[in-house]
Order: sequence, then structure tokens, then C-alpha cells
Amino acid sequence: MKLSKPDALAISPRTAWQRARHTIDQVLSFVPVILMGILAMMTYWLVKNTPSQISQQKVLTPSHSIDYYLKNFSVKSYQSDGQLHSIIYGEKANHFADNQVLEITLPKLQTFDAQQNMTRASAKQALTNADGSELQLLGQAVVVRGLPKQSGQTGEELEMRSEFLDFLIDEDKLFTHEPVELRRGKNTFNALGLDYDNTKMILNLKGHVHAQLAAKAH
Repeated sequence: MKLSKPDALAISPRTAWQRARHTIDQVLSFVPVILMGILAMMTYWLVKNTPSQISQQKVLTPSHSIDYYLKNFSVKSYQSDGQLHSIIYGEKANHFADNQVLEITLPKLQTFDAQQNMTRASAKQALTNADGSELQLLGQAVVVRGLPKQSGQTGEELEMRSEFLDFLIDEDKLFTHEPVELRRGKNTFNALGLDYDNTKMILNLKGHVHAQLAAKAH
């Protein structure tokens, strides 16, 4: 059975409203796709521009700043047996938190060995470490060491002068890489450096050494 061809007059053309409605339906079918694209772009923008939270805490390192200071002070330290070991005087001091160094203005030091022989030191400035075992003297540094008394004679003093003297207080040693002048009685020695170990009674003068020796009285 063949289907008969519809009559051309039976198919009526679509009206303008129907054509417009068809176009609108086609446009509306793309709206979900457009909205999904806009949402994806907004999500990407928010992720990119939102500051991320730092999960790890920053490690705070101490800066080279003063955490406390002293004025017109004195600090005493004692031996394990209770005897006085050292006294440090200063006009002013600044303590730095990062390296535990105490910077002292116009320092004066007195130290005492087991026999209570005293050593004196002074300078324009000094740096000392946390436990006070080392004192670096800067600017017109002077260290005066009392020498043991000899039989029938008064004990002399050994005086050392330099622009830099590194004094290891606990070890009773003294170093410098700067020109140094030594005075013992009327005798004077000049050298380009110094290593002095008072415990072993060893004095090592470095570089060119110049000496002025006083004539002995007859």
C-alpha cells in the first residue's frame, strides 16, 4: 500500500511567531552550556586570586638587636671553691640576643689565679662571650700581669699594650695579631704579635722584635 502524497495545500506555512519561538528554543538550549562555562571561569579566577594559607610556621631567627643593656655596672664570678675569680666593670654594656655577646664600653677587668695573683685589663671597648671566659679588648688595650716575687726582690709587673688583645680568662692566655708593646720594669719590647700562656710561663713574640734593655745597676 502506497501512501498518498499529501496535498500541497494541506501543509500550511509556519507563522512569524512560530519561527521566532523556534529560534528562542534553540538559543535557550545553549544556556546551560554557557552558564557552566561562566561558572568554570569564575572558579578558576577565585582559586588563582585567593591567597593560600601557609601550613608551615615561619621560623623566627633572632636579629642582631639589643635585648638588654647595663650602665655603670660590675659583674663578679667565683671559683668552685668560692674564691673570687674575676670582676668586670663597665660604663655601659649592650647585650645582643643572636650571638649572646656583651659589648662593653670602657671596660676594666680584674682576674685572680689560684694563688690570688691579680691581672688587670682595660680598653676603650670590649666584647665578652656568654660565660665570660673570653674578653676581647679593643682600642688602647692594656693588660698588666703581676709576676711572682723572687727572693729578696719585689715582684715586677708585665704590662702588654696593643690595639687588640684577646684574653682567654679561664685558660689564662693572651693573643694578638696586632703590634704589641711589652714592659717589664725598665725593659721594653715591641713585636708584631703575641702568644702568651701564663700557666706554662711561655711568651712568644711574633715578627720583627725590637727591645730596649736597661743597664743593670752595679
